[in-house]
Amino acid sequence: RILITTAVEDDSDPSSQRAIPEPAIVIVIRLAVGKHPATASANEYYIVRAAATHLVQAYVGGNTDAQLALAATLTPPGDIGTLTEPEQHQSAGSLIVSVLLDWRETSKEDVWRVWYAALLLSTILRDHNECKEQALKITLGDASKGEEPFPLINELMSQARQATQHGADVRVSLAILTLISVWLVNFPKGVSVFLDESANISFLVEQISGSSGINALVQGVAAFMLGIVYQFDIDPESPMSRESLYPIISKRVGADQLLIRVQRLRDSKEFQYAVGLAAGAYSSAYGVALAEVYFDSVFADLFKMHYESFRAAVRLGPNEAMANPSYAYLHGGMAGYAVSAASGSAPGTPRLGGASTISRAASPSGGAAGSTLDSVPNSRAPVEQTVAKSEFDALHAKFTEQASQIAELKHALEASATQAQATADLPKQASDDGALLEEEKQQRALVEAERDEQAHEITRLRAQLDDAQKQLVASQENPADTGDAARVAELEQQLDALKLAGGQNEASWQSQRDELQKKLANAEKQV
Repeated sequence: RILITTAVEDDSDPSSQRAIPEPAIVIVIRLAVGKHPATASANEYYIVRAAATHLVQAYVGGNTDAQLALAATLTPPGDIGTLTEPEQHQSAGSLIVSVLLDWRETSKEDVWRVWYAALLLSTILRDHNECKEQALKITLGDASKGEEPFPLINELMSQARQATQHGADVRVSLAILTLISVWLVNFPKGVSVFLDESANISFLVEQISGSSGINALVQGVAAFMLGIVYQFDIDPESPMSRESLYPIISKRVGADQLLIRVQRLRDSKEFQYAVGLAAGAYSSAYGVALAEVYFDSVFADLFKMHYESFRAAVRLGPNEAMANPSYAYLHGGMAGYAVSAASGSAPGTPRLGGASTISRAASPSGGAAGSTLDSVPNSRAPVEQTVAKSEFDALHAKFTEQASQIAELKHALEASATQAQATADLPKQASDDGALLEEEKQQRALVEAERDEQAHEITRLRAQLDDAQKQLVASQENPADTGDAARVAELEQQLDALKLAGGQNEASWQSQRDELQKKLANAEKQV
């Protein structure tokens, strides 16, 4: 443990106060998340924050003891707003938590303070369930004052919601949401605490389903978080089961929309820039392209590792997902919880079978990963063969990809079966349409015959009309023949009645004819 004083001590001056030594890690973290000097702007001081954070990551990487030591310092801040005062001498974890909870003040002068605080906490929690559980114990609220304790994870979610609603820099919301994503991955107990606050799921659904006024990056991270919650909701004591979550994903949000949101996030230039930073593709990134920096390397690695399993999870029902081979990692995490805790390994580390567990221990030789995977024997077998984590991750990714392909093939087969059924019904439909066409033709023949009969009737009536007109003309030429006046009047009435009847019949016949022609045309099209 290295202790460093923050001021030069002058032994010749009796009035000078002796500076209290502090752990070096606390000073480095203060450089990463503390207030920048007045002589430097936020963007100019960014390179100092980046360098300090990189130093912490190098110290913690592969060093589980260091992770546990830093996780033990995660305590609620006593007085938010005084974190930068030297006399406070906060612990490393308390300093990080203070900056995150006081984002309104810290982000006004320098949003990178919040961003790097979230990155540092993600680094402490990454791939270590014991550290995650230690952080889960942090609660806010003074019970002595009648305040109900509120878990830190849900308080951070509330802060992310407020930052989104109040129009804060989008990096604040993204930093907190990505931090919680790292916290929840492979940590069912954390998912249970997260689901205990109903407003959390409501906020995610609101962000995913929003059509306007919502940042696309926030939408993508919210969709990814919802998939993580569904994927790791396997704690028997969870307040919301997978069966309850599935309708929210499949109906209220829609699996397709969820996948589209995450796909856009993956393809965004902001996320691709983070992937490049994690891979070391941009040698001059620090201090040069700050406008492109939105995501940190921890979240970028997490996203790449769990993207395929996320796609498979949201497409499968709760029972289908648990039976899928790609969920062996989850089964191991839950089954190995009690055994791994008793054996001294991090709780919740995955187990590949009923006879062995995978535990993480510090490597005395300081290898590339800084840890080894040792098997824990049980009563049935003295030693069980272990699988390297890299090989397990590769198998896990392969199983996940196959599960995704199987799901796509299943949908394709269902569509093909539907089409085949429709094709099988075509002969019967054609037969039915042919019978309908024949019936329409018969009706048309009957109407044609009736029309011909009516046409003969019209011809006969017209002949009578012509005779009546001739008699009328003859009577008008012989006015002396007044005896036929009544006959003429009667003929005129008959003439008018015949004209009216003829017009009505002709209009009715024309309407029937048009209707039959339409029916016949439709029947021919169907056939």
